[in-house]
Amino acid sequence: MWFFYAPFVPYWFWNSLKSGSFSYFCKVNPGIEFGGFLDYSKSKILDQIPSRFKPKTRFYKTKSDLEQLPEFPFVVKPDFGERGVNVELIRSEKDWKNYPDLENIIVQEYLDLPMEFGVFYARSSANQAEVLSITGKEFLVYISDGKSTLESFVLGNPRSSTRKDYFKEKFKEDWLKIHPKGRKIFLEPIGNHNRGTKFFDASHLITNELTQRISEIVNRIEGFYYGRFDVKANSEFDLMSGNFKVLEINGANSEPTHIYDPEYSLWKAYREVRRHFDIQYQISRNHPKTYSSLSFYKSILKRIFRCK
Repeated sequence: MWFFYAPFVPYWFWNSLKSGSFSYFCKVNPGIEFGGFLDYSKSKILDQIPSRFKPKTRFYKTKSDLEQLPEFPFVVKPDFGERGVNVELIRSEKDWKNYPDLENIIVQEYLDLPMEFGVFYARSSANQAEVLSITGKEFLVYISDGKSTLESFVLGNPRSSTRKDYFKEKFKEDWLKIHPKGRKIFLEPIGNHNRGTKFFDASHLITNELTQRISEIVNRIEGFYYGRFDVKANSEFDLMSGNFKVLEINGANSEPTHIYDPEYSLWKAYREVRRHFDIQYQISRNHPKTYSSLSFYKSILKRIFRCK
């Protein structure tokens, strides 16, 4: 990630000079801590959305606070997480027992809907709403050819080979079997690029109905102008019609994930990143500072030393 975005450092520096702040991007969402760039609560954002637009969602300080497990399966993830880390589908009490003892977690109803999308949204100071892009997601699925094992599929697929140990443990009973031709095993239910999901550009699905529905939801969220909605729908038509459920909302740290479409050249991806950065900068100019720069830089330093 750092290597990919390195060419934009001079561009960030130039925007910082023009805006008078090296963290100008934190102003895009004045209602969210640091604009949703880091250390912000996703549950606080979801709490502002009417229940009809989201799965059943609860926040807990620790695992032990969950006195009774919801119906299996359900999803658990960190409230302050990103890039799919520690997001898991819990199918049994064993899965729950093996989940790490984290603080500040979200427990969410699992929606068994076949399609997942990332919808990138921006709103100007004039309240002109726009869906900038849509990312389609193709989940990692093993389909047996009747000759090779699940192990050979995982090792031969660049989207799964780096997580060999994880899949070997998770599917140890199926790992070395020769399954009947056509047998499907859903390897990864979490729609994240780091977890093996294939992303592709689905921006052709943008409609007025979709934009209006996203705007309806955004109007319930205090001080939200820029970010990505991760949603599930029953079909592309339902998404285009504004019929979907919101899994989570990301702020200023949102990537335009459609750039990971395998058909995109590096140059085309960079053009899209530049476009999104320009929109982010323009929105930030319309808002006064709503955060402490000192607190922001302290959070950055904490992350650096925690990683080391």
